[in-house]
Amino acid sequence: MAWGFYFSDMKISELYELYKQHPVICTDSRKITEGCIYVSLKGETFDGNSFALEALEKGAAYSITDNQALPDAKGLIKVEDGLKTLQDLSSYHRHQFDIPVIGITGSNGKTTTKELMYSVLSQKYSVLATAGNFNNQIGVPLTLFQLNPNHEIAIIEMGASKQGDIKELCDIADPNYALITNIGKAHLETMGGLAGVLKTKAELFDHIRQFGGNLLVHSCDSLLVGNVDGEKAFSYGALPTDDVQGRIVRDGNFVSVQWKRKRESAAIDEKRVVKTNLTGTYNLPNIMAAVAIGIVFGLTDEEIAKGLSAYEPSNNRSEVKRNGSNTFILDAYNANPSSMEVAITNLISSDGANHSVILGEMLEVGPTSAEEHKRICLRLTTLKLKTVCLVGKEFLPFKNEFSFNFFLDVDELNEWLTSHPVENETVLIKGSRGNRLEKATELLLS
Repeated sequence: MAWGFYFSDMKISELYELYKQHPVICTDSRKITEGCIYVSLKGETFDGNSFALEALEKGAAYSITDNQALPDAKGLIKVEDGLKTLQDLSSYHRHQFDIPVIGITGSNGKTTTKELMYSVLSQKYSVLATAGNFNNQIGVPLTLFQLNPNHEIAIIEMGASKQGDIKELCDIADPNYALITNIGKAHLETMGGLAGVLKTKAELFDHIRQFGGNLLVHSCDSLLVGNVDGEKAFSYGALPTDDVQGRIVRDGNFVSVQWKRKRESAAIDEKRVVKTNLTGTYNLPNIMAAVAIGIVFGLTDEEIAKGLSAYEPSNNRSEVKRNGSNTFILDAYNANPSSMEVAITNLISSDGANHSVILGEMLEVGPTSAEEHKRICLRLTTLKLKTVCLVGKEFLPFKNEFSFNFFLDVDELNEWLTSHPVENETVLIKGSRGNRLEKATELLLS
């Protein structure tokens, strides 16, 4: 792949020589360390160029800026585009390592899948994986800079909010293994509907088609299967024809999984049950993706099982918390129409006599937002629920149409919860990050 030259006086290879002498990249002027390389980045509300000279004063060995008006200074490197420089340098670094790089994206479950894959592969290999949600045009480069000679595999999570984002991240990370968790109703507003979501996520498969590599495909997602176009791929799911197939077995509010490889007998072994710390049967594809990647990279069934069991969900992703007589199913990291539906379905089939929901509005749904939020309200009316709390302005238009509890924001919700304590209930808490439902979680668990 070609990176191009974006430096006024320096080629990317020459800049990389400086990086090898000072292998710490910093993009936050408040976190300058002695001898690092500071890269100025710009956003809607900030301009890191304002601190380019200050970074040198704080001890940075070099400071990269795209503000051509800054006075020349020792250690100051002027470039055409600071972000592009960061990306190109990280891509150059990535290509110093001839190792498998697994690109993972999808509408739902990509972080959980990434963490499961990391837990499984780490049973045998030294693995670098995206930390947290460092999955965008800045996070992916910063992740790649963490690669070192000890790493044998890298898992790079790729997020997208508009068409072209995944292609851009693929150009940076150059994955040679590709996995798309699913195609769902996420970022509909900025991607141009479900067709736009498919086109965007499939940019990962397009990269493999163009540059070579391996596809892993969830066979139960018809949109993904239809995008493979007959290419050879390792399939996982619940179909008898899959290279690895599995099914969920409930274990209280947690799930366990049984699976078998294609070469094994026709029936899934009833005795082979692997317990996980995840809730939600919707996690089957995420779990099976981790099983698939383990098989592809030669792990034994025992190593795969150990990795699955070792994973502990966090950050309000498929977590189960208990407080007194109450059980809380926490899935409030993000929400879209697809993930909201499966989360509600999972709640109804979970243990507990009194089911309740605290749902935050779904953001970035676009022109269909009213329709999708009303659909959720209608769905809730068909269920036997003790309490329904709906948070956010997208739900408010239906306040007079449905006999639920409506709140403008989480502060209003918490005020109500303070005077209406939860008792002996199993509560699903789910919503987009912008709802800050973690504040309700903190109150309920205190």
